[in-house]
Amino acid sequence: MSEEHVQAIHALQEGWTRRHEEEQVADIICGVEGEELTRLKNALNRRDDHHDLEELVFGDIDDEAIRERILAHIAAEAQPLGRLGVKVLSDIDDTIFPMVHERRYPRGHTPVPGSLAFLQALDDGPVESPWSRGDLTFLTARPEVAFGLIESTSKNALREAGVASSSILSGGLAFLHSKDAMADGKLGNVERYRQLFPEYGIVFVGDSGQGDVLVGEGMREAHPEAIPTIFIHDVVSTPQPERDRLAAKGVHLVDTYVGAAVQASRLGMVSLHNVKTVVAEAISALDSVSWESPEQEHATRELFLRDVDAAHTLVR
Repeated sequence: MSEEHVQAIHALQEGWTRRHEEEQVADIICGVEGEELTRLKNALNRRDDHHDLEELVFGDIDDEAIRERILAHIAAEAQPLGRLGVKVLSDIDDTIFPMVHERRYPRGHTPVPGSLAFLQALDDGPVESPWSRGDLTFLTARPEVAFGLIESTSKNALREAGVASSSILSGGLAFLHSKDAMADGKLGNVERYRQLFPEYGIVFVGDSGQGDVLVGEGMREAHPEAIPTIFIHDVVSTPQPERDRLAAKGVHLVDTYVGAAVQASRLGMVSLHNVKTVVAEAISALDSVSWESPEQEHATRELFLRDVDAAHTLVR
């Protein structure tokens, strides 16, 4: 993969993409093979604006035959590679930023303590030298409007929170009227994403407020091998019997991201070193929260104390 390939495709994405330009994009992508193709796809997916790989293949490319040619090449080149690692897909509202149902923290664009460290731990995986880093993609039910303004706004908020590189899969107005519709929209995005990166497994991190449990169940049912585990940040106090039912299906509900890191380590998905990192960053962030009431702080710290104790037991 050369930087010239990336720059050439980026140039072809500017403005309206005409048929001959779509063919040029396909020629470039289909001329790259094996791990070099994976590197090219990752580079294309790290754009700062909304023109990432998903937008390129499913937005800029209008001709279905050209799109199918690209996807067929991606699938063929991925097959001999096996599993290179995992891509981390995460919801945004109430998973990263407390915006709607998450009442344990003040609402706004300050991340839930430990959330970003946990995503990074999943991205790193259980090994010291993962095949690739920066494999964070965010799912949102928010619709993409003209020129990707919603995506740009979300990326700016994530960047200010410390996420240097990411891609975003947006929703649509048709998917906002119910939790089931939101779940359907996100599942459609996941299916597209899997077509773009079949050489990776997927780990999804969501919340229990707006349909992500349904998303997680649907992902596990459709692709149990490729999507081994789902983590759900519980913001609605889900009863323990329901948590147990979901855990048996590979959908794990957690109260804190320290608890999520402990569970992920038990499943062999993150290293003990990164469990310690999540604990340290979560506690530091917790101490910086501008609490709305003493009761809010006390209840939240109680959850953290429980999960930090579990983490300390794990890493001894």
